[in-house]
Amino acid sequence: MEQYDYSQYANIPLSALNHGIRVALSRYLTPRRSVPVTSADPQADGRLPDWTGLAELLGFEYQDIENFECKHDPGPVIELLKAYTICRGNSVSKLLEAVKTLERYDVLDDMRFRNGIVRDVTDYNRRQQQQDEVQMYDPIRPLQVPEVTTCSDLHRTDHRANETRIVTTDDVDSFRSGESQQVIYDAFISYDYSDVAFVKQMIKALESDEYKLKLCIDARDLLPGSATYPVTAHLIENRCRRIIIILTPKFLESPACDFQTRFAHSLSPGSRSKKLIPILIKPCLIPAILRHITICDHTKQDLQEWFWERLAKALQAPLDLGPEDYSDEKSLSNLFCPEAPSESGSSIASGPSSASASSSASSGARSSQTKSSNLSSLNSSSGSSSTSNSTRGMKVSHC
Repeated sequence: MEQYDYSQYANIPLSALNHGIRVALSRYLTPRRSVPVTSADPQADGRLPDWTGLAELLGFEYQDIENFECKHDPGPVIELLKAYTICRGNSVSKLLEAVKTLERYDVLDDMRFRNGIVRDVTDYNRRQQQQDEVQMYDPIRPLQVPEVTTCSDLHRTDHRANETRIVTTDDVDSFRSGESQQVIYDAFISYDYSDVAFVKQMIKALESDEYKLKLCIDARDLLPGSATYPVTAHLIENRCRRIIIILTPKFLESPACDFQTRFAHSLSPGSRSKKLIPILIKPCLIPAILRHITICDHTKQDLQEWFWERLAKALQAPLDLGPEDYSDEKSLSNLFCPEAPSESGSSIASGPSSASASSSASSGARSSQTKSSNLSSLNSSSGSSSTSNSTRGMKVSHC
């Protein structure tokens, strides 16, 4: 039908449509339909005439539709249009043809919707004409691509993107397979790129069938395009049980390695959970914050036969032992307040207060005995006085 011919919009990108048109389309297509379209057109037959059918016609897969459905604010249709705006080859014509394929003529016949389309396309053409005129009189100005410079929706939502949700190649595989949980690694490897040969040797040894450990290597696992420091900090703190630090002279000169070491040390300043595992592969000065940590020395040739076994066991050890494994209150109580043996069948109370009282009494007895002996030596001629003082000292000691 001629009134539903949208070929004049074939070269108009979807970024030309403003927020009002998107909201109007969302109001029509967001309510779910249960009766599919019955049509001779194989593209339309069997599809639901709502936003899910529109997403399928625009080329989105099942997982994409599931993600759109989770966007309650601003809504699945708005998210769908945002995603389609940045797709290659998008156009207003393709969008309206998809709506027509679903036989949603109630949308296409809405005068406000039709007038809004015409208005937005006219404004877009006017802006393009102005840019062409500026380009004509200002040849120094670089040529801009409209799909990039006018895609305000993408710029407006970039700051709300979760940059730590998908950061490794394993995350992409999990996302595509429909798994919601992120991959947890046994260790993050902090190293200088000049030592990548040793890192490959470590991967071959620890990720073998013997130990079956999972290592996080930035050059192998991290996706390009991410913010390096925030993503690295997220992996070390939340998704890597430990961090292995490969110490070499080049490592000490690397700002990224210095950040990773200090950040990991801040998570375990006392090294009780053994979060950091330093490995020395070339002689160098040990950083001050690592000098209190046991180092796995790979430079000693006579110890290398035990090297990988020790390192694997350190990675397999429990990370959080719990408070009952760090201290034994009963043992500490027995250490500072030992139980005294009972006399004449009576038990003596043990504890900090009784221990203090016993100590005070013993000190008083020793003091009285000293005074008594001094008086005896000075008054040797007075037997009765010496005897009295000695007797007083004996009484205090029995107390």
